[in-house]
Amino acid sequence: MFIRFILLEMGFMKKVKRKIKDNEMFFIIVIILLICSLLIFVLFKSFDFKQLTGAELFAFNAMKIYMLFLFIRLVFHLLLSFANKFFAKEVGKIDYYPLVTVIMPCYNEDKVVNNAAKSILGMDYPNIEILIVDDGSTDETIEAIALLEKKGKIRAIHQENAGKAEALNRAISEAHGDFVLCMDADSVLNTEALKIGMKYFESDERIAAVAGSVEIGNVKNMITSFQKLEYVSGLNLFKTAQSFLNSVIVIPGPIGIFRKSILQEVGGYRSNTFAEDCELTIRLLMAGYKTVYDGGLIAVTEAPEDFNSLISQRYRWTRGIVQAIRENLIWLIKPHKSIKNFLIILYMIIESVFIPIANFSFGIFSIAHTLINNSHNFVGYFFYQLVVLDMTVTLFCVVSEQRSFNLIFYSAINRVTYGFSMEVIKFFSILDEFLQLPMTWSKLERKGMDL
Repeated sequence: MFIRFILLEMGFMKKVKRKIKDNEMFFIIVIILLICSLLIFVLFKSFDFKQLTGAELFAFNAMKIYMLFLFIRLVFHLLLSFANKFFAKEVGKIDYYPLVTVIMPCYNEDKVVNNAAKSILGMDYPNIEILIVDDGSTDETIEAIALLEKKGKIRAIHQENAGKAEALNRAISEAHGDFVLCMDADSVLNTEALKIGMKYFESDERIAAVAGSVEIGNVKNMITSFQKLEYVSGLNLFKTAQSFLNSVIVIPGPIGIFRKSILQEVGGYRSNTFAEDCELTIRLLMAGYKTVYDGGLIAVTEAPEDFNSLISQRYRWTRGIVQAIRENLIWLIKPHKSIKNFLIILYMIIESVFIPIANFSFGIFSIAHTLINNSHNFVGYFFYQLVVLDMTVTLFCVVSEQRSFNLIFYSAINRVTYGFSMEVIKFFSILDEFLQLPMTWSKLERKGMDL
Protein backbone atom coordinates (compact mmCIF):
# COMPACT_ATOMS: atom_id res chain seq x y z
CA MET A 1 0.00 0.00 0.00
CA PHE A 2 2.86 2.35 0.77
CA ILE A 3 4.40 1.84 -2.70
CA ARG A 4 0.96 2.30 -4.25
CA PHE A 5 0.48 5.59 -2.36
CA ILE A 6 3.89 6.95 -3.40
CA LEU A 7 3.31 6.12 -7.06
CA LEU A 8 -0.15 7.68 -6.94
CA GLU A 9 1.25 10.88 -5.44
CA MET A 10 3.92 10.99 -8.17
CA GLY A 11 1.29 10.65 -10.89
CA PHE A 12 2.59 7.32 -12.18
CA MET A 13 -0.11 4.95 -11.01
CA LYS A 14 -2.37 5.14 -14.03
CA LYS A 15 0.52 4.44 -16.38
CA VAL A 16 1.79 1.56 -14.24
CA LYS A 17 -1.70 0.01 -14.14
CA ARG A 18 -1.81 -0.06 -17.92
CA LYS A 19 1.49 -1.90 -18.17
CA ILE A 20 1.70 -4.27 -15.24
CA LYS A 21 -0.33 -5.43 -12.28
CA ASP A 22 0.50 -3.89 -8.92
CA ASN A 23 1.41 -7.23 -7.33
CA GLU A 24 3.83 -8.06 -10.15
CA MET A 25 5.57 -4.69 -9.83
CA PHE A 26 5.80 -5.13 -6.06
CA PHE A 27 7.25 -8.60 -6.60
CA ILE A 28 9.97 -7.23 -8.87
CA ILE A 29 10.92 -4.51 -6.37
CA VAL A 30 11.05 -6.98 -3.46
CA ILE A 31 13.23 -9.43 -5.41
CA ILE A 32 15.73 -6.73 -6.32
CA LEU A 33 15.91 -5.30 -2.82
CA LEU A 34 16.29 -8.70 -1.15
CA ILE A 35 19.06 -9.89 -3.45
CA CYS A 36 20.88 -6.57 -3.36
CA SER A 37 20.73 -6.68 0.46
CA LEU A 38 22.19 -10.19 0.35
CA LEU A 39 24.94 -8.94 -1.93
CA ILE A 40 25.87 -6.15 0.48
CA PHE A 41 26.04 -8.71 3.29
CA VAL A 42 28.28 -10.97 1.21
CA LEU A 43 30.55 -8.06 0.32
CA PHE A 44 31.61 -7.45 3.90
CA LYS A 45 30.77 -10.49 6.03
CA SER A 46 31.31 -13.81 4.29
CA PHE A 47 35.09 -14.19 4.18
CA ASP A 48 37.91 -13.56 6.63
CA PHE A 49 40.74 -11.46 5.20
CA LYS A 50 42.10 -10.04 8.46
CA GLN A 51 45.45 -11.79 8.10
CA LEU A 52 46.26 -10.34 4.68
CA THR A 53 49.28 -8.09 4.17
CA GLY A 54 51.24 -6.60 1.32
CA ALA A 55 50.18 -7.50 -2.22
CA GLU A 56 47.38 -9.78 -1.04
CA LEU A 57 45.83 -6.99 1.01
CA PHE A 58 46.09 -4.63 -1.96
CA ALA A 59 44.41 -7.23 -4.21
CA PHE A 60 41.60 -7.73 -1.69
CA ASN A 61 40.93 -4.00 -1.38
CA ALA A 62 40.98 -3.60 -5.15
CA MET A 63 38.56 -6.51 -5.51
CA LYS A 64 36.26 -5.08 -2.82
CA ILE A 65 36.13 -1.73 -4.59
CA TYR A 66 35.51 -3.44 -7.91
CA MET A 67 32.66 -5.52 -6.46
CA LEU A 68 31.08 -2.38 -5.04
CA PHE A 69 31.40 -0.78 -8.48
CA LEU A 70 29.66 -3.78 -10.11
CA PHE A 71 26.89 -3.58 -7.52
CA ILE A 72 26.31 0.12 -8.22
CA ARG A 73 26.43 -0.58 -11.96
CA LEU A 74 23.80 -3.29 -11.60
CA VAL A 75 21.46 -1.06 -9.58
CA PHE A 76 21.96 1.74 -12.13
CA HIS A 77 20.97 -0.47 -15.08
CA LEU A 78 18.10 -2.13 -13.22
CA LEU A 79 16.63 1.23 -12.25
CA LEU A 80 16.94 2.58 -15.79
CA SER A 81 15.45 -0.61 -17.21
CA PHE A 82 12.59 -0.45 -14.71
CA ALA A 83 12.03 3.22 -15.51
CA ASN A 84 11.99 2.54 -19.26
CA LYS A 85 9.43 -0.23 -18.89
CA PHE A 86 7.01 1.61 -16.65
CA PHE A 87 7.65 5.37 -16.73
CA ALA A 88 8.97 6.15 -20.22
CA LYS A 89 7.01 8.43 -22.50
CA GLU A 90 4.05 6.69 -24.09
CA VAL A 91 4.31 6.12 -27.85
CA GLY A 92 0.92 5.81 -29.56
CA LYS A 93 -0.15 3.49 -32.34
CA ILE A 94 1.07 4.11 -35.85
CA ASP A 95 -1.16 6.49 -37.82
CA TYR A 96 0.16 5.89 -41.32
CA TYR A 97 2.24 3.30 -43.12
CA PRO A 98 5.20 4.80 -44.99
CA LEU A 99 7.11 2.53 -47.34
CA VAL A 100 9.76 0.51 -45.52
CA THR A 101 12.54 -1.20 -47.44
CA VAL A 102 13.67 -4.42 -45.80
CA ILE A 103 17.34 -5.07 -46.57
CA MET A 104 18.88 -8.51 -46.28
CA PRO A 105 22.57 -8.98 -47.22
CA CYS A 106 23.48 -12.54 -48.14
CA TYR A 107 26.73 -14.39 -48.53
CA ASN A 108 26.33 -18.18 -48.83
CA GLU A 109 23.00 -18.24 -47.04
CA ASP A 110 21.13 -20.83 -49.11
CA LYS A 111 20.05 -22.82 -46.02
CA VAL A 112 18.43 -19.88 -44.22
CA VAL A 113 17.43 -17.15 -46.68
CA ASN A 114 14.07 -18.76 -47.50
CA ASN A 115 12.83 -18.71 -43.88
CA ALA A 116 14.03 -15.13 -43.44
CA ALA A 117 12.19 -13.96 -46.55
CA LYS A 118 9.01 -15.78 -45.55
CA SER A 119 8.99 -13.97 -42.21
CA ILE A 120 9.12 -10.62 -44.05
CA LEU A 121 6.42 -11.57 -46.53
CA GLY A 122 4.19 -12.56 -43.63
CA MET A 123 4.59 -9.26 -41.77
CA ASP A 124 1.52 -7.37 -40.59
CA TYR A 125 2.52 -4.20 -42.43
CA PRO A 126 0.95 -3.14 -45.75
CA ASN A 127 3.77 -1.15 -47.38
CA ILE A 128 6.97 -3.17 -47.75
CA GLU A 129 9.75 -3.43 -50.31
CA ILE A 130 12.25 -6.27 -49.91
CA LEU A 131 15.82 -6.04 -51.21
CA ILE A 132 18.04 -9.11 -50.98
CA VAL A 133 21.68 -8.39 -51.75
CA ASP A 134 23.71 -11.35 -52.96
CA ASP A 135 27.27 -10.41 -52.01
CA GLY A 136 29.08 -12.78 -54.37
CA SER A 137 27.77 -16.05 -52.94
CA THR A 138 29.42 -19.26 -54.11
CA ASP A 139 26.77 -21.73 -53.00
CA GLU A 140 23.11 -22.04 -54.11
CA THR A 141 22.03 -18.70 -52.61
CA ILE A 142 21.52 -17.20 -56.08
CA GLU A 143 19.08 -19.96 -57.03
CA ALA A 144 17.22 -19.60 -53.73
CA ILE A 145 16.87 -15.84 -54.23
CA ALA A 146 15.64 -16.34 -57.81
CA LEU A 147 12.81 -18.54 -56.54
CA LEU A 148 11.89 -15.94 -53.93
CA GLU A 149 11.74 -13.17 -56.55
CA LYS A 150 8.90 -14.98 -58.29
CA LYS A 151 6.72 -14.49 -55.18
CA GLY A 152 6.68 -10.73 -55.69
CA LYS A 153 7.67 -7.84 -53.39
CA ILE A 154 11.26 -9.12 -53.49
CA ARG A 155 13.96 -7.51 -55.59
CA ALA A 156 17.44 -9.03 -55.84
CA ILE A 157 20.73 -7.18 -56.18
CA HIS A 158 23.79 -9.14 -57.26
CA GLN A 159 27.34 -7.89 -56.77
CA GLU A 160 30.85 -9.22 -56.45
CA ASN A 161 31.89 -10.01 -52.90
CA ALA A 162 32.60 -6.67 -51.19
CA GLY A 163 31.62 -7.35 -47.58
CA LYS A 164 28.50 -6.84 -45.51
CA ALA A 165 28.88 -3.07 -45.10
CA GLU A 166 29.09 -2.50 -48.85
CA ALA A 167 26.14 -4.82 -49.47
CA LEU A 168 24.03 -2.85 -47.00
CA ASN A 169 25.09 0.49 -48.50
CA ARG A 170 24.28 -0.70 -52.01
CA ALA A 171 20.76 -1.63 -50.92
CA ILE A 172 20.27 1.63 -48.98
CA SER A 173 21.20 3.62 -52.10
CA GLU A 174 18.64 1.69 -54.18
CA ALA A 175 15.89 1.59 -51.53
CA HIS A 176 12.64 3.36 -52.44
CA GLY A 177 11.43 3.65 -48.85
CA ASP A 178 12.15 6.52 -46.47
CA PHE A 179 12.85 3.92 -43.79
CA VAL A 180 14.92 0.76 -43.96
CA LEU A 181 14.85 -2.36 -41.83
CA CYS A 182 18.24 -4.09 -41.87
CA MET A 183 18.31 -7.76 -40.93
CA ASP A 184 20.55 -10.81 -41.22
CA ALA A 185 19.71 -13.66 -43.54
CA ASP A 186 19.82 -16.18 -40.69
CA SER A 187 17.12 -14.34 -38.74
CA VAL A 188 13.34 -14.69 -38.64
CA LEU A 189 11.33 -11.62 -37.59
CA ASN A 190 7.98 -11.51 -35.81
CA THR A 191 4.96 -10.33 -37.77
CA GLU A 192 4.37 -7.19 -35.65
CA ALA A 193 7.95 -5.88 -35.78
CA LEU A 194 7.39 -3.06 -38.27
CA LYS A 195 4.11 -1.85 -36.77
CA ILE A 196 5.75 -1.67 -33.35
CA GLY A 197 8.99 -0.08 -34.52
CA MET A 198 7.63 2.51 -36.93
CA LYS A 199 5.55 4.32 -34.29
CA TYR A 200 8.74 5.67 -32.68
CA PHE A 201 9.69 7.59 -35.82
CA GLU A 202 6.34 9.40 -35.74
CA SER A 203 6.86 10.47 -32.13
CA ASP A 204 10.27 12.15 -32.55
CA GLU A 205 12.07 13.22 -35.72
CA ARG A 206 15.44 12.98 -33.89
CA ILE A 207 15.07 9.22 -33.52
CA ALA A 208 17.44 7.72 -36.07
CA ALA A 209 17.01 4.03 -35.29
CA VAL A 210 15.00 1.50 -33.33
CA ALA A 211 16.72 -1.64 -32.06
CA GLY A 212 14.92 -4.93 -31.61
CA SER A 213 15.34 -7.93 -29.35
CA VAL A 214 17.51 -10.81 -30.55
CA GLU A 215 16.61 -14.31 -29.39
CA ILE A 216 18.21 -17.69 -29.96
CA GLY A 217 16.20 -20.03 -32.17
CA ASN A 218 18.39 -23.14 -32.11
CA VAL A 219 18.58 -23.98 -28.40
CA LYS A 220 19.87 -27.53 -28.73
CA ASN A 221 22.67 -27.94 -26.19
CA MET A 222 24.37 -26.29 -23.22
CA ILE A 223 26.30 -23.83 -25.40
CA THR A 224 23.16 -22.44 -27.06
CA SER A 225 21.26 -22.51 -23.73
CA PHE A 226 23.89 -20.29 -22.13
CA GLN A 227 23.72 -17.97 -25.13
CA LYS A 228 19.95 -17.72 -24.64
CA LEU A 229 20.60 -16.66 -21.04
CA GLU A 230 23.23 -14.17 -22.21
CA TYR A 231 20.88 -12.54 -24.71
CA VAL A 232 17.95 -12.29 -22.29
CA SER A 233 19.71 -11.24 -19.09
CA GLY A 234 22.60 -9.32 -20.61
CA LEU A 235 22.14 -7.77 -24.01
CA ASN A 236 18.43 -6.98 -23.91
CA LEU A 237 18.45 -5.76 -20.28
CA PHE A 238 21.21 -3.26 -21.06
CA LYS A 239 19.42 -2.08 -24.20
CA THR A 240 16.28 -1.44 -22.16
CA ALA A 241 18.29 0.66 -19.72
CA GLN A 242 20.07 2.56 -22.48
CA SER A 243 16.78 3.20 -24.26
CA PHE A 244 15.49 5.27 -21.35
CA LEU A 245 18.31 7.70 -22.17
CA ASN A 246 17.67 7.46 -25.95
CA SER A 247 21.20 6.09 -26.35
CA VAL A 248 21.12 2.41 -27.30
CA ILE A 249 24.76 1.63 -28.02
CA VAL A 250 24.31 -1.09 -30.65
CA ILE A 251 21.49 -1.45 -33.16
CA PRO A 252 21.94 -5.20 -33.76
CA GLY A 253 22.50 -6.65 -37.21
CA PRO A 254 19.58 -9.10 -36.99
CA ILE A 255 16.96 -6.37 -36.49
CA GLY A 256 17.17 -2.60 -36.67
CA ILE A 257 14.94 0.01 -38.31
CA PHE A 258 16.55 3.23 -39.55
CA ARG A 259 15.48 6.59 -40.94
CA LYS A 260 17.14 6.43 -44.36
CA SER A 261 17.85 10.16 -44.67
CA ILE A 262 19.87 10.10 -41.43
CA LEU A 263 21.72 6.95 -42.49
CA GLN A 264 22.79 8.70 -45.67
CA GLU A 265 23.64 11.89 -43.78
CA VAL A 266 26.18 10.09 -41.54
CA GLY A 267 27.64 8.12 -44.44
CA GLY A 268 25.99 4.72 -44.06
CA TYR A 269 27.84 1.62 -42.96
CA ARG A 270 31.64 1.48 -42.94
CA SER A 271 33.98 -1.47 -43.31
CA ASN A 272 36.77 -0.09 -41.10
CA THR A 273 35.74 -2.31 -38.17
CA PHE A 274 34.56 -5.88 -37.63
CA ALA A 275 31.41 -4.60 -35.87
CA GLU A 276 29.77 -2.43 -38.52
CA ASP A 277 26.49 -2.26 -36.58
CA CYS A 278 28.18 -0.90 -33.44
CA GLU A 279 30.33 1.55 -35.40
CA LEU A 280 27.30 2.96 -37.24
CA THR A 281 25.27 3.30 -34.04
CA ILE A 282 28.04 5.26 -32.32
CA ARG A 283 28.26 7.64 -35.28
CA LEU A 284 24.51 8.22 -35.11
CA LEU A 285 24.79 9.04 -31.40
CA MET A 286 27.86 11.23 -31.89
CA ALA A 287 25.90 13.19 -34.53
CA GLY A 288 23.29 14.01 -31.89
CA TYR A 289 20.57 11.58 -32.91
CA LYS A 290 18.56 9.25 -30.68
CA THR A 291 18.44 5.46 -30.71
CA VAL A 292 15.80 3.47 -28.82
CA TYR A 293 14.94 -0.16 -28.08
CA ASP A 294 11.66 -2.06 -28.05
CA GLY A 295 11.48 -5.73 -27.09
CA GLY A 296 8.38 -6.08 -29.27
CA LEU A 297 10.62 -6.21 -32.33
CA ILE A 298 11.96 -9.76 -32.26
CA ALA A 299 14.57 -11.45 -34.42
CA VAL A 300 15.02 -15.17 -33.84
CA THR A 301 18.53 -15.97 -34.97
CA GLU A 302 20.86 -18.92 -35.34
CA ALA A 303 23.61 -19.09 -32.70
CA PRO A 304 26.89 -21.07 -32.79
CA GLU A 305 26.31 -24.63 -31.63
CA ASP A 306 29.93 -25.58 -30.99
CA PHE A 307 32.58 -23.87 -28.90
CA ASN A 308 35.03 -23.19 -31.74
CA SER A 309 32.40 -21.31 -33.74
CA LEU A 310 31.40 -19.39 -30.61
CA ILE A 311 35.01 -18.36 -29.94
CA SER A 312 35.36 -17.13 -33.52
CA GLN A 313 32.15 -15.09 -33.31
CA ARG A 314 32.92 -13.47 -29.95
CA TYR A 315 36.52 -12.77 -30.93
CA ARG A 316 35.26 -10.80 -33.94
CA TRP A 317 32.56 -9.01 -31.94
CA THR A 318 34.95 -7.93 -29.19
CA ARG A 319 37.67 -6.69 -31.52
CA GLY A 320 35.07 -4.93 -33.66
CA ILE A 321 33.60 -3.06 -30.70
CA VAL A 322 37.07 -2.01 -29.52
CA GLN A 323 37.78 -0.78 -33.05
CA ALA A 324 34.54 1.23 -33.04
CA ILE A 325 35.48 2.81 -29.71
CA ARG A 326 38.95 3.66 -31.00
CA GLU A 327 37.40 5.51 -33.95
CA ASN A 328 35.65 7.85 -31.50
CA LEU A 329 38.25 8.32 -28.75
CA ILE A 330 38.57 11.97 -29.73
CA TRP A 331 35.44 12.71 -27.68
CA LEU A 332 37.28 11.83 -24.47
CA ILE A 333 39.33 15.00 -24.81
CA LYS A 334 36.38 17.12 -25.99
CA PRO A 335 33.84 16.94 -23.16
CA HIS A 336 33.30 20.70 -23.54
CA LYS A 337 31.90 20.14 -27.04
CA SER A 338 29.46 17.38 -26.03
CA ILE A 339 29.23 15.98 -22.54
CA LYS A 340 26.78 13.36 -23.84
CA ASN A 341 29.27 12.06 -26.40
CA PHE A 342 32.00 12.04 -23.77
CA LEU A 343 29.84 9.98 -21.41
CA ILE A 344 28.79 7.53 -24.15
CA ILE A 345 32.39 6.75 -25.13
CA LEU A 346 33.44 6.54 -21.48
CA TYR A 347 30.54 4.17 -20.82
CA MET A 348 31.55 1.98 -23.75
CA ILE A 349 35.16 1.83 -22.58
CA ILE A 350 34.01 0.76 -19.11
CA GLU A 351 31.59 -1.87 -20.42
CA SER A 352 33.59 -3.26 -23.33
CA VAL A 353 37.20 -2.88 -22.18
CA PHE A 354 37.58 -2.23 -18.45
CA ILE A 355 35.06 -4.77 -17.12
CA PRO A 356 36.24 -7.72 -19.28
CA ILE A 357 39.87 -7.03 -18.34
CA ALA A 358 39.01 -6.68 -14.63
CA ASN A 359 36.86 -9.83 -14.60
CA PHE A 360 39.62 -11.83 -16.27
CA SER A 361 42.38 -10.43 -14.05
CA PHE A 362 40.56 -10.90 -10.74
CA GLY A 363 39.33 -14.31 -11.81
CA ILE A 364 42.78 -15.59 -12.75
CA PHE A 365 44.29 -14.10 -9.57
CA SER A 366 41.63 -15.78 -7.41
CA ILE A 367 42.13 -19.17 -9.05
CA ALA A 368 45.92 -18.92 -8.86
CA HIS A 369 45.81 -17.83 -5.20
CA THR A 370 43.58 -20.80 -4.37
CA LEU A 371 45.86 -23.30 -6.11
CA ILE A 372 49.07 -21.92 -4.59
CA ASN A 373 47.87 -21.27 -1.03
CA ASN A 374 45.09 -23.85 -0.74
CA SER A 375 42.77 -21.05 0.43
CA HIS A 376 39.30 -20.64 -1.02
CA ASN A 377 38.75 -17.12 0.30
CA PHE A 378 39.58 -15.15 -2.83
CA VAL A 379 37.96 -17.48 -5.36
CA GLY A 380 34.83 -17.73 -3.23
CA TYR A 381 34.70 -13.99 -2.55
CA PHE A 382 35.00 -13.14 -6.24
CA PHE A 383 32.91 -15.78 -7.99
CA TYR A 384 30.15 -16.13 -5.40
CA GLN A 385 29.35 -12.45 -5.60
CA LEU A 386 29.34 -12.50 -9.39
CA VAL A 387 26.87 -15.39 -9.25
CA VAL A 388 24.60 -13.30 -7.01
CA LEU A 389 24.85 -10.41 -9.46
CA ASP A 390 24.00 -12.69 -12.38
CA MET A 391 21.01 -14.19 -10.59
CA THR A 392 19.72 -10.73 -9.70
CA VAL A 393 19.72 -9.72 -13.36
CA THR A 394 18.15 -13.02 -14.43
CA LEU A 395 15.39 -12.79 -11.84
CA PHE A 396 14.55 -9.29 -12.98
CA CYS A 397 14.35 -10.42 -16.62
CA VAL A 398 12.40 -13.58 -15.84
CA VAL A 399 9.75 -11.65 -13.92
CA SER A 400 9.57 -8.47 -15.99
CA GLU A 401 9.72 -10.22 -19.39
CA GLN A 402 7.87 -13.39 -18.35
CA ARG A 403 10.74 -15.68 -19.31
CA SER A 404 11.33 -19.29 -18.35
CA PHE A 405 12.50 -19.86 -14.77
CA ASN A 406 14.98 -22.41 -16.20
CA LEU A 407 17.23 -19.44 -16.91
CA ILE A 408 17.80 -18.99 -13.18
CA PHE A 409 19.48 -22.40 -13.04
CA TYR A 410 21.81 -21.48 -15.87
CA SER A 411 22.61 -18.13 -14.24
CA ALA A 412 23.64 -19.98 -11.05
CA ILE A 413 26.36 -21.92 -12.87
CA ASN A 414 27.09 -19.49 -15.69
CA ARG A 415 29.82 -17.47 -13.97
CA VAL A 416 32.08 -20.46 -13.26
CA THR A 417 31.51 -22.11 -16.65
CA TYR A 418 30.35 -20.34 -19.80
CA GLY A 419 30.58 -16.80 -18.38
CA PHE A 420 34.22 -17.01 -17.36
CA SER A 421 35.19 -18.61 -20.67
CA MET A 422 33.66 -15.57 -22.41
CA GLU A 423 35.75 -13.28 -20.21
CA VAL A 424 38.89 -15.16 -21.29
CA ILE A 425 37.94 -14.77 -24.96
CA LYS A 426 37.20 -11.06 -24.52
CA PHE A 427 40.47 -10.44 -22.69
CA PHE A 428 42.64 -11.97 -25.41
CA SER A 429 40.53 -10.33 -28.13
CA ILE A 430 41.16 -6.93 -26.53
CA LEU A 431 44.85 -7.75 -26.12
CA ASP A 432 45.13 -8.77 -29.78
CA GLU A 433 43.43 -5.55 -30.85
CA PHE A 434 45.80 -3.45 -28.72
CA LEU A 435 48.72 -5.31 -30.33
CA GLN A 436 47.14 -4.76 -33.77
CA LEU A 437 47.43 -8.43 -34.71
CA PRO A 438 45.93 -9.21 -38.13
CA MET A 439 42.54 -10.89 -38.35
CA THR A 440 40.04 -11.86 -41.01
CA TRP A 441 36.25 -11.95 -41.11
CA SER A 442 35.06 -15.40 -40.03
CA LYS A 443 31.61 -16.55 -41.13
CA LEU A 444 29.44 -18.85 -39.04
CA GLU A 445 28.42 -21.96 -40.94
CA ARG A 446 24.63 -21.95 -41.27
CA LYS A 447 22.70 -25.10 -40.44
CA GLY A 448 19.18 -23.73 -40.45
CA MET A 449 16.66 -23.54 -37.61
CA ASP A 450 13.68 -25.82 -37.03
CA LEU A 451 10.81 -23.32 -36.88
